[in-house]
Amino acid sequence: MMSNSVKVRAFGVNIGIEVAQRSQTDLLLKRLTGVLPVDLKVLGTADDIEHQFFIKPAKKNKYDLFKADEKLVSDSDEELLLDRLDSQIRLTVAEFAVDNVFVHSGVVGWKDRAIMIPASSFAGKTTLVAELVKRGAIYFSDEYAVLDRQGMVHPFPKTLSIREAENGGRQVEYTVESLGGVPGKKPLPVGLVLVTEYKKHARWKPEILSRGQGVLEIISHTVPIRNDPQFSLSVLNKVVDDAMVVKGKRAAVGPFARRLIRFFEENVLD
Repeated sequence: MMSNSVKVRAFGVNIGIEVAQRSQTDLLLKRLTGVLPVDLKVLGTADDIEHQFFIKPAKKNKYDLFKADEKLVSDSDEELLLDRLDSQIRLTVAEFAVDNVFVHSGVVGWKDRAIMIPASSFAGKTTLVAELVKRGAIYFSDEYAVLDRQGMVHPFPKTLSIREAENGGRQVEYTVESLGGVPGKKPLPVGLVLVTEYKKHARWKPEILSRGQGVLEIISHTVPIRNDPQFSLSVLNKVVDDAMVVKGKRAAVGPFARRLIRFFEENVLD
């Protein structure tokens, strides 16, 4: 491996990144603390690498991003290329993490219980998480719920990636502190799993799901389900053993966040 490289470990997954310029190496080390906000370790040159990324110079002032031998993207905008690398690194960790299950989900804490909002990208989970944080919720994550063997959810407090119309729909990164919130410091049991999507003028009519229905709703957002289905399912079952799972459409985020907190306090908290 050439000298312009970084090796890191997160959640038991070893990743190598090889770049075209030395300046990119220094930039990567700074970015990685935001990409993987917990459990990140820089490795030595002798450590084995399971997953390798490359940034290579290409034609017409562009760079190519590879994962092993697969070219993922080519772009002249270095910032966009690094953004793509960030998401690919997180996804690789999410898929192969040891002793943890990653679910595409927003997560906040409220009075020592967690609200988990599983959803795909562009479904508005970051917007809802940000609104809940502004109303006093503890920030855990806007991208992944990190679950341990007991079904407890751990903080994964990356910056919140909020798409802004005035920036052409491009993601802008915000720290939780800039929103007036604070990050979680300890794992919490999941009190509520919220399955929702936005619909203009929708009325909040939550449907309480059975344990089996709840697991089925979460499975489609569970990253390692194909890689390790048995472990993933055992963890998801532990989550729904103690959590209420509700499904329902939501309208404007501000009024809905207020209703959600009230529902949570009246139906989940003792």
